[in-house]
Amino acid sequence: MSTITTYRSLFQLDIFHKFFLDDGLTPFDTNETILKKQLQEYNWNSFGKIVPTVETKVNLQNHRMLLKPSPLGFVVLIEAELLNDTAPNYTPLIALDQDLKLEFYIQLLDPKFYNYTDLDPAFDSPLFLSNHATLYNAAAPVYLARQNEESNAKNHSVSEAFKDFLIKKYGDIRTEKPFIISLKMRDAGSGLNLILLNGTLPQHTPHFKIVFHNRKTIWRYYSGATKDLIYTTEPEEKHLVQHGIVPISNAGTDYPTPTPSRIYQDRDTDGSLIKTYSNIYIN
Repeated sequence: MSTITTYRSLFQLDIFHKFFLDDGLTPFDTNETILKKQLQEYNWNSFGKIVPTVETKVNLQNHRMLLKPSPLGFVVLIEAELLNDTAPNYTPLIALDQDLKLEFYIQLLDPKFYNYTDLDPAFDSPLFLSNHATLYNAAAPVYLARQNEESNAKNHSVSEAFKDFLIKKYGDIRTEKPFIISLKMRDAGSGLNLILLNGTLPQHTPHFKIVFHNRKTIWRYYSGATKDLIYTTEPEEKHLVQHGIVPISNAGTDYPTPTPSRIYQDRDTDGSLIKTYSNIYIN
């Protein structure tokens, strides 16, 4: 009989963005070949990074856990032991309370993030991304997606009452950290548990994902010399993508795909977004 002590994955969370991963009109997660190719070059730190809250920093240290960022997201590792060769599961060296939460900010690094992301900072911030419900969303909670499920970060926007609570609890979301990830060890409602009922680690690491969707805009093409409008896709909107081709053709002329650097928005008197335009100047 022997005891094996090592670091094991407590959970893994992937953070994807369709602007960087879609190939033209082809969604990255519907084509295995495109998925493998795009993930080889993908690094979510081009637009954001993970930052543990002050309380979570203490909990990570006190429970012998490590935060390990990766190009696809991040993993939390925990020191655990296998009590004997026939034991089915690893046991954390320091027991985890079922109600313990690990919470993180997504800090935005790219000032153009909202230009290419299907979120309106006036109405879709903050986001609360979790594997558990709270008093504020108990009636209709939206949980983190498992690795093999569909995800849209926008679905995690919150009510005004919930927003006020989050701002009071997490002061940093007022600045450049507008998204909160909250993971509870066990939650009866969601079933998205990080540990088993007896406190041991499951044999298969819980694997979640967050997918930010790319913004759709009306594309307007102007003469670089005269500034006259040449062509527009209005009323049709097109997805902004970094890779691949979104075909735009008119009267035998092929037009280029816009970058997210120039977008213009029309809003109503309440501030709600009506239309978003991409302007492209052609010499």
